Amino acid sequence: MKFLSTVMLAALASAVSAYTVLDATSFDSGIQTGKWLVKYYSPTCPWSKRFAPVWEQVYTDLQDQLAPNDVFFAEVDCKAFRAICDNADIDGYPTVVYYNEGVNKGEVPGGQDYEVLASFAQGL
Repeated sequence: MKFLSTVMLAALASAVSAYTVLDATSFDSGIQTGKWLVKYYSPTCPWSKRFAPVWEQVYTDLQDQLAPNDVFFAEVDCKAFRAICDNADIDGYPTVVYYNEGVNKGEVPGGQDYEVLASFAQGL
């Protein structure tokens, strides 16, 4: 099951250029241009697993609307890239953080709820 969801996320990331899986080599340069909503998660966290479909649905529903406004979605696996999450002061999973031109603007309030997250993203 874990392998299947990893394959599905990889397929989603490669099929749609506005969705990015960030890692230690791509994080800093990846978020420098545009507005980014970055999901920090742990693949073993039950709350992260519950949030994954919500995150994917917000992205799927809004990708065409947000891409022309340079709003991008990304994720960081905190189990694999602990240093990135430590630098962002992530203390719980999942957490969605808003970045504007590479600057951390803080956690999206209520960012685990579809309506709140979608409304926040549309307001960018």
